[in-house]
Amino acid sequence: MVASFYLPLMLLAAVVGIGFATFAWVKRNNRGETALVVFLVSASLWALAEGLTVAVGQLDTMLFWRRVGHSLSVVVPVAWLVFALGYTGARQRIGRVFFGALLIEPAAFIWLVWTNDAHETVWSSTNIIPVGDGLNVLTMEFELAFWGHQVYSYLLLTVGMVLVLRLVMRANKDVRLQGTVLLTAITVAGTLNAINLFGPLSPNLNPAGVGYTFAGLIIAVVVLEPEFARVAPVMRDAGREALLSELDDAILILDDDEYVIDLNPAARELFDAEDALGHQLATVSQTLSQRLDGSAEQGTIKLDRDGKRRTFDLRVSTLSGAYETLSGRVVSLRDVTERRQRDQRLDVLNRLLRHNIRNELNVVRGKIELAKMASEDEPETLSDAIETLDGVVARSDKVGRLSRLLDAEETGSLDIATELREQYTSNTQNYPDGKIAVDLPEELSVSGGVWLVSAFDELVTNALDHNNSDDPFVEVSTDEASSDDSHVVITITDNGPGINEQEIDTIGKGRETPLNHSSGVGLWLVHWLVQRAGGTLSFVNTDSGCTVRVRLPREPSP
Repeated sequence: MVASFYLPLMLLAAVVGIGFATFAWVKRNNRGETALVVFLVSASLWALAEGLTVAVGQLDTMLFWRRVGHSLSVVVPVAWLVFALGYTGARQRIGRVFFGALLIEPAAFIWLVWTNDAHETVWSSTNIIPVGDGLNVLTMEFELAFWGHQVYSYLLLTVGMVLVLRLVMRANKDVRLQGTVLLTAITVAGTLNAINLFGPLSPNLNPAGVGYTFAGLIIAVVVLEPEFARVAPVMRDAGREALLSELDDAILILDDDEYVIDLNPAARELFDAEDALGHQLATVSQTLSQRLDGSAEQGTIKLDRDGKRRTFDLRVSTLSGAYETLSGRVVSLRDVTERRQRDQRLDVLNRLLRHNIRNELNVVRGKIELAKMASEDEPETLSDAIETLDGVVARSDKVGRLSRLLDAEETGSLDIATELREQYTSNTQNYPDGKIAVDLPEELSVSGGVWLVSAFDELVTNALDHNNSDDPFVEVSTDEASSDDSHVVITITDNGPGINEQEIDTIGKGRETPLNHSSGVGLWLVHWLVQRAGGTLSFVNTDSGCTVRVRLPREPSP
C-alpha cells in the first residue's frame, strides 16, 4: 500500500518544489533568498532521484540514481545554513574562507560516493527488495563515511536553527511568529530524516527529500509571500541594524505598496507608533504619506514631535529587487529645526549689522558733521545724534539679550498665566504709556522656560510704543475657541495702527532679503522664542488694531 503512493509523492514533491524554486528565483531580492532557491532545487531533485530509484529494477541504474540522491542531499544543509546566516543578518560578518570551508566535507563526501566501489567507505553491500506494485527498493549497509557525513549535516542544520532561534527570542511578535514557522519546518524535515535513518520507519523507503522539499516550500511562502514579507528581517545586517538603532534620524523602510516593513527607534518615537510595523504609511503619518505621493526624493517637511512643530530634511531612496523591479523605498527624516533657526538668526543678525546699524551709524556721522558746522544756538542737531546713538545702543542691547535667551538651557513646564499676570499687574510702573489688561485662567501650563515671558513682553511693549491712539490699550487673553487639549492660543490685542505687512511677510517667510526685511529684531525675538517652545505665531491687522496669536503646546499633567 505504501508503494502505491510513494512514487507519485516523490514526483509531485519534485515538480512542486522546482516550481516554487522558479518563483523564488524571480522574486528574490538578495543573496539569502538565492540560498533558499538552491535549497529548494537540491531537495526537489533529491526527491526526484529517490523516486527514480524505486521506479527502475536494474541494480546499476538504481545505484546511479542513489548516488545522484546522495550527491544532492549534501547541498541541503549547506544551503539552509547560508540562508539562516542571511535571514538573521549574520552573513556580513563571515568571510569567504568560511563559506569555502563549508564545502570541503560535502565535496569529499560526493567524491567518496562516486568512488565507493574502490574503497566501500560509504556503503559495503546493496540489496534489491520488492515492495509491491512492481516497485523495488535498493537497501544499503552504510559505513563510517556515511555516518560521519550525517553528523556534519545535522551540525549545519543545528547551527542554522540556533541562529534563527536567537533572532526569534529578541525580535518583535511578528518576526517571532515567522521565525517559529521556519524553525518548525526545518525541524520536522530533519526529524523525518533521522527517523528514517534510525527507525521506526521502514529503512527501505527514504522520504527525506520530500520532507526537505516541503520545508523549503513553507520557508519560501513565509519569506516571499507579501503579507509575511512585510515584517521579514531577511538579510538585515546585524551591524547595520545596530547603526540604525543608534541614529537620531528617523528611518522607515517601505515596500512598493507603502507598507512599513522596518523602522528604527527614532522613527517609532517620532510617530509614536509602536505597532507601525506591517501597516501602511498613511495610518502612521498622513502628512508624510501625502508628501511621498508626490514622489519627492528630498526636501523639507514639517511634522509634530511630542506636540511641537518641527522641521525635517526628507530623503527618499529607492530599493530595487531582482530584474530591476521596484521593491520599496527608504525614507530618512533628519530633524533640522535648530539648524534652520540658527541659520535664520545668523541671516537676520548679519542683515542688521550690515544694513540697519551701518545706516544708523552713517546718520550719526552725518549729524555730527552738521553739528561741527552748526552754530552754538542750534543744539537740536547734536540732540538728534545722541538720540540715534541711543537707538543703536538699545538695539545692540536687544541683540545681546536675544542671544542670551536663545542660548538658555532652561526648558520644561511654565505656568504662563501666573508669569504674565505677575508681569503686568505687579510692574505697572514699567508700562506708563498705556493700559494692560490680563484675562487668563488661574493656571495655564505650557511647554517652555521663563524666557518665553520675554516674547510676550516684547509684543506688549511693541504694541504700546507704536500706539498712536489717545488711550493706548493692550489685552492679553486666551482664545478658548481655537485652543484644544494639546495646544492653547494666547492673543495680544491692541488698538494701535497694526504691524507693517512687510514685517509680517518677512517673519512668515523666515528670511530677510534686501527688498524684504524687518526694521528691527523685536519680532524675530518673539518668533524664535515661540518657535523654540514648539509653538507658532500669526498676526491679524484690523481697522481697530492688531491681534497677535501665539499658539503654544500645553504641558501634560503629571
